[in-house]
Amino acid sequence: MNSTGIGIFVKTPELSSVKTRLAATIGSEKAEQFYRLAVNAIEQTVATVCADKLITPYWAVAEKQALDRPIWSGFTCLYGGSENLGLSQNRIYKKLLESHQRAILIGVDSPQLSPDLLLQAINSLDDNNFAIGPALDGGYYLFAGKTAIDQKVWTSVKYSCATTASQLSYALPSAPVQLMRLTDVDREDDLVLLLEQLCPVWSNQAQLLLRDWLVSLNK
Repeated sequence: MNSTGIGIFVKTPELSSVKTRLAATIGSEKAEQFYRLAVNAIEQTVATVCADKLITPYWAVAEKQALDRPIWSGFTCLYGGSENLGLSQNRIYKKLLESHQRAILIGVDSPQLSPDLLLQAINSLDDNNFAIGPALDGGYYLFAGKTAIDQKVWTSVKYSCATTASQLSYALPSAPVQLMRLTDVDREDDLVLLLEQLCPVWSNQAQLLLRDWLVSLNK
């Protein structure tokens, strides 16, 4: 049976700036509130999927000194680093494939991510080497793979731009499966789209708390 490792890229709010573009318009305090709510939402979603013993979650923590912080006590921690996103993804992807047959990389900028979509990404690797979840802004909220990728592929991509997902897709050894598009929250305008995508029918408790926070923010 194939096992899957899910690496969740996070920063520790007390040690690193979080959601700086969002903070520029709603303020640092509210941006951090959003970030912590998003972390909790993703944690609950991933925990649901990881009830399957063949799926193991990990925090990919940006700061080495934060690996034992209580905020990350729910999952095993790996050091992701923050020097370069391409290098960080290469490090975690390689690490996951040392212990698992499949690797999933996600962040917390798309907290509306559902268990069904995570499972779709995993199952798409039955017949494909890679899968990608494109974000509406041109980036990606999820990457899945089961074969090795050269570091130069990760570092050749220009991140945080309108062509990030397409650059990575073209640089891979084979074309990835394209998953559904989701909002990736970077700016205040993205919060409106996120609220629309947080469906109360399938949302977990942490996602519902985030939804309530978004509603209150707009009052």
